[in-house]
Amino acid sequence: MCSEEGHRRRVRHYDVPGHAHYLTFSCFHNQPFLKSERTCGWLIEAILAAKRETSFDLWAWVAMPSHVHLLIHPIGLVRVGDILKAVKEPMSKRATYWVRKNAPGFVRRMEDVQPGGRRTLRFWQPGGGYDRNIVSVAEVREKIGYIHGNPVRAGLVASPEEWRWSSWRAWQSGVDEPLPIDRGTVPPLGV
Repeated sequence: MCSEEGHRRRVRHYDVPGHAHYLTFSCFHNQPFLKSERTCGWLIEAILAAKRETSFDLWAWVAMPSHVHLLIHPIGLVRVGDILKAVKEPMSKRATYWVRKNAPGFVRRMEDVQPGGRRTLRFWQPGGGYDRNIVSVAEVREKIGYIHGNPVRAGLVASPEEWRWSSWRAWQSGVDEPLPIDRGTVPPLGV
C-alpha cells in the first residue's frame, strides 16, 4: 500500500503468542501464476516444507489463480514473517528457475524493474501481504468459511467441493489431500 508521498507502508505483523493469523499473499501484479497444476503443486510442497522448518498449525487454505489465503496458528514463538518466508522464498526460486529454463518468453511477466534499472524476477508481490490476528473462535470459523467460499465468489466453481486447491475436502471428508490440515488443534465452537 502506498501513502500520498509514494512510499510503501510496512505491514505490521503482531506476533502475539496464542493468536491465529489469517494471511493473504498475492502473485506479482496479481497475475494468475497459480492457475496451473504445476505451480499449485509447488505451493503445496512449499507449505509442507515450511511446516517442517517452522512450527505452525494449518487450519485452512486456498490457492486461487492470483493469490493464497492461509489460516494458521503459529506454535510457540514462531514469527509470521518466518513462516511467510519459508513458504514464499523456495516457491519463488523454484518458479523462477523453471521459467528461465523452460519458458523464457514468460520471464517478462515476472520481471520487476527497479527505479535504478535493477531487474528482478518475482513470483510473489513484494511485502508480507495481508495479516490479520484472529483471536476468537467465531472469527476462526468465519475465516475457514470465507477461505473455502473464495473460489465460488470468484466465479471459478459453483460450489467449494469443485475446487481442488483448498482445505474444503479435508474438512468435509477428513482426508488430508492435497495438503494436511491440523483440524485437531482448531478450538471448538462454544469455547
